[in-house]
Amino acid sequence: MSRVAIFLKAIKPAKLQVGRIRLELLNELRKEGTGSKKELRKTVASWKGAKPTFEDEISLAGNDATLVVHPAGSEEGISKWHFLEAGTRVRWALMSGDWKSKTRPGTFKSGAGRGRMLFGGRKAFKRRGMKARPGIKARGWTTKLMKERKARFATNMEKACRRGAERAYG
Repeated sequence: MSRVAIFLKAIKPAKLQVGRIRLELLNELRKEGTGSKKELRKTVASWKGAKPTFEDEISLAGNDATLVVHPAGSEEGISKWHFLEAGTRVRWALMSGDWKSKTRPGTFKSGAGRGRMLFGGRKAFKRRGMKARPGIKARGWTTKLMKERKARFATNMEKACRRGAERAYG
């Protein structure tokens, strides 16, 4: 009669290197921030005078990966961007008759515009010849950006997790 010997040896898996997954996620957040800032810079490309720059803040906390992109730089530039982003009510201004805005709602590009503001658009007091103009229609750049990039963001974060997992067992 023949004997069969079976030897069992425990295989100890390599330690998961969570730092590699984290690094992939952070790199992906940085890439997304760069792309988002590039889109938002288009909105101010043709502006004269004060205009904002854009900064991003990224975070990995708990189960959340967060990217916040916001206008930065001079207070005047940030204010102009917020007025256009959110819109305004009626304003008093003395503008040339052929006035055309440089930006449009729902688009990131910034064109040449036309005409000129003859009194700086200040609300301080009503001056002779000034007319009540309709408010500025909200451009909605942040909403548009989130809608356009949401699916791609989720997909890219998933891919980053997979890449990180592959590298984590190195």
